[in-house]
Amino acid sequence: MKTYIFHKNSFAMKLLKGVAFAGILIIAATNPRFGPNMLKALENELKRKKWTSTYQSMNHLSEKKLIKLENLGHGKYKLKLTAEGKKLFDELKMAELKIKTQRKWDGKWRLIMFDVPNTHSKNRLAFTEKLKELGFRMIQKSVWMHVNECRKEIEILKKFYEIERYVVYAIAVELGDYDKNYLSSHMLGKVR
Repeated sequence: MKTYIFHKNSFAMKLLKGVAFAGILIIAATNPRFGPNMLKALENELKRKKWTSTYQSMNHLSEKKLIKLENLGHGKYKLKLTAEGKKLFDELKMAELKIKTQRKWDGKWRLIMFDVPNTHSKNRLAFTEKLKELGFRMIQKSVWMHVNECRKEIEILKKFYEIERYVVYAIAVELGDYDKNYLSSHMLGKVR
């Protein structure tokens, strides 16, 4: 796997994310305005940046084969994300993934159950490590739980690790002894 050294708040990273969100961008040196799909923040950033700096960022991403840069003439450039750029963008999304904490617990447990075959063992291991990082607790070997709503985040994880058909998301209102003992005292302290 290639390693890229970019500051996460650099203009090049904002440009990469902008291309990823919009699909294709057309940038004009004389009028750096984008179509309706472009993020307002990136548009404002371009207005503040000098065109030279913008071009350097575009060229840098192109040299790293993260975007395809096409000169349309008359100071206009077309930017499109490459497969390598999409992969990096997905990895950035994974690194930034967080689960929003509820102010008051809604009384529901979010269960993640999975049976990932050995042919996908690396994906399974990475998936469980990410679950731990996000604050999930294991209640059985392939059953993990969280007190906060996380359906969207689990969908992102399943797709990223290519294990969609092996993972089940469920909501429970009672977990028997777990509810009263270990899980309540350890997990709910983060919510209440």
